[in-house]
Amino acid sequence: MERKGGRMLAQAVGAQFARGLFLNGALRPIMRHYVHPKVSGLENLSGHGPPLILAVNHSSHMDTPLILTSLPKELRRRTLVAAASDYFFASRVLGLFVSVAVGAVPMDRRAGGRQTMATVDRLLAQKWCLVMYPEGSRTPDGRLYRGKTGIARLALSADVPVVPVGIVGTYHAMPGGRSWPVPGNVEVRFGKPLTFERYRLGVANQLVLRAITDQIMYDIMTLSGLSYVDEYASRAKARLSPADREQEPPDADQPDAGQPGPDADETPESA
Repeated sequence: MERKGGRMLAQAVGAQFARGLFLNGALRPIMRHYVHPKVSGLENLSGHGPPLILAVNHSSHMDTPLILTSLPKELRRRTLVAAASDYFFASRVLGLFVSVAVGAVPMDRRAGGRQTMATVDRLLAQKWCLVMYPEGSRTPDGRLYRGKTGIARLALSADVPVVPVGIVGTYHAMPGGRSWPVPGNVEVRFGKPLTFERYRLGVANQLVLRAITDQIMYDIMTLSGLSYVDEYASRAKARLSPADREQEPPDADQPDAGQPGPDADETPESA
């Protein structure tokens, strides 16, 4: 949903104001009541302003509002969330809601990488932070899955730091298939920003992109304490039994920016 001048609805001043009211007036009290969020590592963000890429493990639809309400106010006001256009923007009503409520911006995961790259580059050039989930999909079992290399392409293209973020507890509090949390405890842990200047000396081939992505995923693993699976979450989901698939909601995978499909970076170099 793009407005005049190439700006998206989520960037509008009115949308930012409404988003603050929704996050602080509705979602924050609900999460405090049910899951008692704890936040650590905010000192790692000190001195770092937009643009940033926030790379987060993905366990639940709770992850996005949890990240947004955990950020310092000055960063939260300049943070948007990459969302698959064919799922979250499939209808005008849903698209309007997620744009205003959580700052979602549509990314077309089916149109190849150039359009998504251009959109993200523009947002980062306008000094916005962007939340991205390198796994591309929510975990099917609470473990951390292999990251897709689109995030590495974006970090190199935009020349911005990547902040690894580990979320703990949301899989048990509200896994796929649930629309409301159960009582528990969750934690958001911000890591130190990563920069990749050393990789700019050569060609950003698949080996370089995989090395950067694996470094990001290693930090997320360390922060979250989750077991790591060297496989894409989408492939693990494909092995679910028919009964399990019936309980899973439609896949709301985040687009893998710079990749033409869900498993596009599965090449001989990275297999």
